[in-house]
Amino acid sequence: MDTVRPLARWAGVVLMMLLAGVAVDAVRAAPSRTITSAMLPFSTGATRVIPFSRPLEAAVVIQAADCTSNLRMLHLLHRPTVRDAVQLSVVWFVGPASDSLVIRPLLPSWARATPLRVAPRALLRELARLGHTSTPTLVVLDQTGRVRLASQSPRSSREYAGLRRVVEGLTWIEEL
Repeated sequence: MDTVRPLARWAGVVLMMLLAGVAVDAVRAAPSRTITSAMLPFSTGATRVIPFSRPLEAAVVIQAADCTSNLRMLHLLHRPTVRDAVQLSVVWFVGPASDSLVIRPLLPSWARATPLRVAPRALLRELARLGHTSTPTLVVLDQTGRVRLASQSPRSSREYAGLRRVVEGLTWIEEL
């Protein structure tokens, strides 16, 4: 009986170590929170079977400190040459949840029905990894869910014109 207790303790310790190892492996195997996976809940296309049958998806990351002039990139998404091909799926914001009350009225009227959500930390880390550490930031996914464009707000009219050409160019994806 005296030898059973140390063996039971040892077996309990071994079992706990095995369970800890399984837990670590499960965390490592979980899919990382990418830009694409953060946008999927707001996706306008329920199915992804026919890749070119739906518009590109866009998201914007903003904060309450952004003024309306910094949100002019949203107007690119509403241009006649773009609005049918690029759908604004979500507007993420950086800051406390109460900032949504400040941000919603800053959005153009056509974008006010778009979901407005606090930006997930993992999304902000991924954008920072790409070099985007300030707001506003525009993200556009193609029909297969890959990030096709991530861009900061244009700083000048020349940059705005360039971004307009790039966004319009994204709508020219050829169908197979």
